[in-house]
Amino acid sequence: MSKQPVVVIGAGVIGLTVANQLQDGGKYAVTIVAEHVPDSLPAGTRESSGWASPWAGAHWRAWSANWDHWLQDMELQTYHAMNEIADRVPEAGIKKARGLDYFEALPDGENPWYVSKLNDVRELSTSELPLGIIYGVEYSTVIINVPQYLTYLKNKFTSMGGIIEQRALDHIEEALLFDASSRNEPSGLNGKTPIVVNCAALGNRMLGGVCDASMRPLRGQTLIVNAPEAKRTLTRVGSQFGYVIPRGDGTVVLGGSAEVGSWDEEENIQTTQQILQRTQALEPALLPSSMLELDESERVRALRANIVSVGVGFRPMREGGVRLETQEYIDSVSGKHFTAVHCYGHAGYGYQSSLGYARKVHQMVESV
Repeated sequence: MSKQPVVVIGAGVIGLTVANQLQDGGKYAVTIVAEHVPDSLPAGTRESSGWASPWAGAHWRAWSANWDHWLQDMELQTYHAMNEIADRVPEAGIKKARGLDYFEALPDGENPWYVSKLNDVRELSTSELPLGIIYGVEYSTVIINVPQYLTYLKNKFTSMGGIIEQRALDHIEEALLFDASSRNEPSGLNGKTPIVVNCAALGNRMLGGVCDASMRPLRGQTLIVNAPEAKRTLTRVGSQFGYVIPRGDGTVVLGGSAEVGSWDEEENIQTTQQILQRTQALEPALLPSSMLELDESERVRALRANIVSVGVGFRPMREGGVRLETQEYIDSVSGKHFTAVHCYGHAGYGYQSSLGYARKVHQMVESV
């Protein structure tokens, strides 16, 4: 029985996860078409301002609001799946860790929804809360070494027979050119028209047939530092927003910033200073214990000396949230009808919702 060809546009974490989900079942012949593909991603190397995934933290920490039950489900599915990967697949670059969240204020006056859903949750006592924090919670989470995880997803996909074409597309209908006929199957899988899965993220601003004007860059600046004693993730939510994310290899990602609509690729020196100040106060383990008695300016100077690289990435934010729907097209050249499944606009929660969304896209492709 011939397989149904599927073409996935985009090789960020969403595109790669979706492609793996589809290829794994053996029912689909999947091709990824993407301008940028993860291979070697050394720290500090910029490949594209439109490609967000290599510049993420990343760890699992819920972004969904207490009222957003859909996104909660996507994140929770991913949380459990990533915990399983951490147990079974060490080469994936996902490791278990403790996570600690500090809140300057609680949205709607309610505790975060995930307090009752995660593993090994502990609410902090008042005496444990830093100045300016009204609520804190500690829980079991996962940290993701982003370059390692993206390479793992790519290698897993190709090992199952998936094909990757590194090519920029001007129009969504060009995806039809990359079907299974390139795999030396003379009939092109019996002439089946590919299903297109659009995971092009910020690329959808200019992709013909989509041209989604609701897409916005959400600029984030991060620092990668050497800090092997830092083992847990910490996030401060509020006006003094900041986070500390170990990668499990002795380096730690420090952030952050969130600037809607900014395409500035250059390091902002003021933002770097702000990140250093906030994160050294957030996590003492970023510096040797012998330095904890130093004043703030000296601690900041010492942490700055440990910087490996400064990164700037652009999260693919979409007004109205993720676009997840099917759309019918007619190819202007061949006249063929084809179906696209759109899945893009994940802003800063791509990694921590990726497996949940991949399962949903799989269901949608099945229905097509």
